Amino acid sequence: MISKPDEPVGKILSEGEHRCVALAAFLAELSTLETSSGIVFDDPVSSLDHIHRDRVAERLATESLKRQVVIFTHDIAFLVLLEETCRETRDRAAIPIAYRVVSRGADAAGFCNTEPPANVLPVDKVVKQMRKHLANVKIHHERGDQANWRREVGSFEKELREAWERAVEDAVSPVIKRMAKKVQTDGLIRLTVFQEQDCLVMREAYGRCSQLLHSQPGELNPRLQTPTEVETEITVLETWVQNIKDRQSNADAIKSTVNFSKY
Repeated sequence: MISKPDEPVGKILSEGEHRCVALAAFLAELSTLETSSGIVFDDPVSSLDHIHRDRVAERLATESLKRQVVIFTHDIAFLVLLEETCRETRDRAAIPIAYRVVSRGADAAGFCNTEPPANVLPVDKVVKQMRKHLANVKIHHERGDQANWRREVGSFEKELREAWERAVEDAVSPVIKRMAKKVQTDGLIRLTVFQEQDCLVMREAYGRCSQLLHSQPGELNPRLQTPTEVETEITVLETWVQNIKDRQSNADAIKSTVNFSKY
């Protein structure tokens, strides 16, 4: 651009680079104004910006410390980066996030939900949602409505299976995170808390969740879980996640007393 200042920007920069430059110019101009009014972005990054996605997320999170920042996006990877960037650090408290999911129905659009997509929802919130849903639908079992209860049990099995996968992903995230560009070696001590029993509990629960998801011969007619049994499966997941978190927090406390920089 310096060597050819008269050349159109679109012929020099890629679409991703063009967006980054435009965003940087906007934020630079914004910093000269004495106002803290909110700002709105519609897809500030795209799949073409994958190289700069994490920096854009960090910059917008930092800007939200000064003003309200509203971001419309369908990029789940970018949403996950925003969530991680807004978490508590040594230098600042966590930045609050308000999620709104806008979806389309059969005949209309604009249906708004206050929870993030299920595939980025924290496991503890998934547990709360499942318990709330169970309280609403267990009446099918109580009334002997097997067709509706079978459908609900299948839904719970699918949700539990996905929640277990997310729980395992969270448990190893101190070192390896999905869509992350590097391995966090300083978090390795948090993986030392795992025991054989943790693996057994997880695999057995995961296996139970798979029973109704696989096609089975009709003559087997597997028995449907009762609401109490579904609640038990939810509790097993919740307990497993909390135990891992507690032990990893203790590992962090040990890490803080040891100087690993010399190793």
